[in-house]
Amino acid sequence: MRKTKKYTTAYKKKVDVERDAYKQKKSQRGTLQCRGCGAFYYRRRWSLEPPFDMNGSAQTKLRSVFCPACLKIRDRYALGELRLSGVDARDRRELMHLLRNEEARAREKNPLERIIAIEAGGADGWNVKTTTEKLAQRLGRCLRKARGGAVRYQWSHNNKFVHVLWSNESAKS
Repeated sequence: MRKTKKYTTAYKKKVDVERDAYKQKKSQRGTLQCRGCGAFYYRRRWSLEPPFDMNGSAQTKLRSVFCPACLKIRDRYALGELRLSGVDARDRRELMHLLRNEEARAREKNPLERIIAIEAGGADGWNVKTTTEKLAQRLGRCLRKARGGAVRYQWSHNNKFVHVLWSNESAKS
């Protein structure tokens, strides 16, 4: 008589599927409002618009907390980094407006997508740190569309962090 082996998944790695340490494991009850940016948490979603009319007794239901994006900014915990190279001094102001406008458009859709810091990264470059990896990708794509150049994406293990490298090819020639 032939014995059949039972299929087991015990050999598989138990990979942590939660990618963001600042997001809460369980959904919070009620309505929350961020003390830092003013975003609202209602029905498992952060948004910039209040979930109801803010008159009278509705305000008593609000609890004041810090959203995950504000906590990341406070702790300087970045999940994405955009490196700009080949930036002329005369283009810096325009690129700053371009990055801030794209952040504002992304924030309308998801208030947790924010720029943490924009730092000088050398003679002709910048480092832009973001709260999500998607925002770093979006900023790189926006720069490529607006200014040309080359964009490269480098993900870390399990896609928890992304380096986006944008280089301005027109500045080299």
